[in-house]
Amino acid sequence: MPIQLKRYILTHEGLNINVREYRASRTIRLIVHQDCTITLTCPPRTAKIQAANYILHNVDWIRRAISEVSHRAPKPTGKEITVNPEQTRALRASAAKYIPQRLQQLADTNGLYFEGVTITTAATRWGSCNGRKQIRISCYVMMLPSELIDLVLLHELVHTVQMNHSQKFHTVLNALLPMHNEHELNKQLKVYHIKKTK
Repeated sequence: MPIQLKRYILTHEGLNINVREYRASRTIRLIVHQDCTITLTCPPRTAKIQAANYILHNVDWIRRAISEVSHRAPKPTGKEITVNPEQTRALRASAAKYIPQRLQQLADTNGLYFEGVTITTAATRWGSCNGRKQIRISCYVMMLPSELIDLVLLHELVHTVQMNHSQKFHTVLNALLPMHNEHELNKQLKVYHIKKTK
């Protein structure tokens, strides 16, 4: 578990943001959870004014993310998610609005670059990245909790600099995750499987 050094709450325009300072964190990151709670993780000795300014700069994104989370379908507890064509169309439209801007935000925060993003209806893989730094993301990620969406997006962003699943890849990815918990998040992601219906 990452070592937590400090925790407090910042409030802005009706938003309550749980601030968590971790020893292993290198950059400030925002997470909007499935229950619409908000966490800001930051490196050691981050000044409160710096955390507050980061929230102020990203308040529009926070509100969009909360809106997306609140309008997603309830997450099933089983291993299989059944989706029909109408649901697929709605998920694709939602992903087209949310994924590109979230992917860009994660890339900018972590000093990474991608050439473009395509939203797909792939049911057997959440995402992919080719050697030209072109990323493809399944619209069905919108059925996942926010932290798992970020896992998928960061996974593909790391492929822009590490085109394999070596130990170096996992080390880089784990360092970019706010809670540095890739192994645990991957276990959660494996629970979800998509089944399309006609």
